[in-house]
Amino acid sequence: MRFGRSGAGNATLLFNSQGRLLETIRNYNAPSPLFLGVAYSFVIGILAIAGQVFIPDFARQGLDLIDSFFIYVLVAQFTHLGWVHLSLNLAGLTIVAWGFSNHRSHREWLFVQLLSLLWLAFYLSWIEPVQWYCGLSGALHFQFAACLLLALHRTQNKLALAWPLWVLAAGLIAKLILEWNSGPTTDSLVGGPIAFEAHRGGALGGVLFGLAMIGRSLRLKQNPTS
Repeated sequence: MRFGRSGAGNATLLFNSQGRLLETIRNYNAPSPLFLGVAYSFVIGILAIAGQVFIPDFARQGLDLIDSFFIYVLVAQFTHLGWVHLSLNLAGLTIVAWGFSNHRSHREWLFVQLLSLLWLAFYLSWIEPVQWYCGLSGALHFQFAACLLLALHRTQNKLALAWPLWVLAAGLIAKLILEWNSGPTTDSLVGGPIAFEAHRGGALGGVLFGLAMIGRSLRLKQNPTS
């Protein structure tokens, strides 16, 4: 069987393409943890913006549509009291995603983000119930606390890196204590009441999950083959 010139040329192009593909695979560099962290957070941000655009009144009317308070809180976290409230939470999400990117893996960050949403829905449904809820602030407190613990654990022998983290930890504790001692508060900037229950519930969940991840890391160091 004989190939014409066009057939031979096509075969040559095919082999060259395969060679370039293999070279690309060999030289492939996986996306950095910062890129993946931003990508995961970007999805949450898009969902929050979509919630504000399409279901802005869900926080107050959602319970008329959904019987499960757990599901209600899961959805309500992607709705806000207004664009200012949404912007503040997106800014907080950006800070947490970028600020701790060197102290966690992208897989840990994915777990932190997903569990923060689930934990807050659980906490506000059964541990410290509220009448209604909206926003990402509770989940952000979870993410901040979990990532802060991981960062402290992984910089414990580096004072220059650790001391700003201890300042952040002291600030978080002071904030939660002040909120615990204050009564119901309405923020004119966001246009509604502040859910302190979500803040302390999120921080508690973040501490528990952060400790669990640190414990797992220590076990892997002691038994690297397990």
